[in-house]
Amino acid sequence: MSLDRRWPLVVLVAGSLLAPITVMHGCAGSPPPASDGVPEDGVIAAGVVVGSGLVREIQRHPEEWPVHLRPGRAIILADGSLRADVGPTLDLGDRPGISRHLRRSQLAGLWRELDALGLGDPAAGNFQGNPTLLRPGRREVLQVLECRRDGRDWIVVQRFEVPEVPDADERATAPITLQEDPRLRAAIRRIAALAWAADLPPDGVPRYPERYDFGPDPWARYRGSEDAGS
Repeated sequence: MSLDRRWPLVVLVAGSLLAPITVMHGCAGSPPPASDGVPEDGVIAAGVVVGSGLVREIQRHPEEWPVHLRPGRAIILADGSLRADVGPTLDLGDRPGISRHLRRSQLAGLWRELDALGLGDPAAGNFQGNPTLLRPGRREVLQVLECRRDGRDWIVVQRFEVPEVPDADERATAPITLQEDPRLRAAIRRIAALAWAADLPPDGVPRYPERYDFGPDPWARYRGSEDAGS
């Protein structure tokens, strides 16, 4: 994937959105599939973790990093509760607070999108183990998607390096190619949208002037009396 350098080092944070799920193998006793495709035991978690070198760049230029490349974490449970947060200190082991509750139709739409991307089935999994133990390199992006559906669990992990471009002018114009999985990119952006996370981070919004005028001085008349007495 070729990225405009106006979005430097964007790669790093996109994958940390989801909280880790305990993987439990076996289908015995799993609930029957729902007619709308929403599993009664369904969990979707996404997370993006970046290396220390990328964290500094994101902190300096947050507006240049789209949401799928900023550190973040999101967990969507079967009842529609969505836990999400973004920030450089987030990790794959974090469990953010509840941001909102999704409608059943929104859950069904998300699972359909994962199916269309080829990520809604255990065959998409490429990692076995505890993803919270994974650590990105200094300039590495680590993206993780964890799913549970009808008693089955799977984890998709993608990691890639972001080349260093020290010159400011070159950063703004030179495209770089990232070894990014377009399926994970699309899934993370969809989950971020449900969590009301946009490409323009909170730190990039316009800053309006603050007023410190709290009205007239309540002690002014007393100061005037003191001046007259002296």
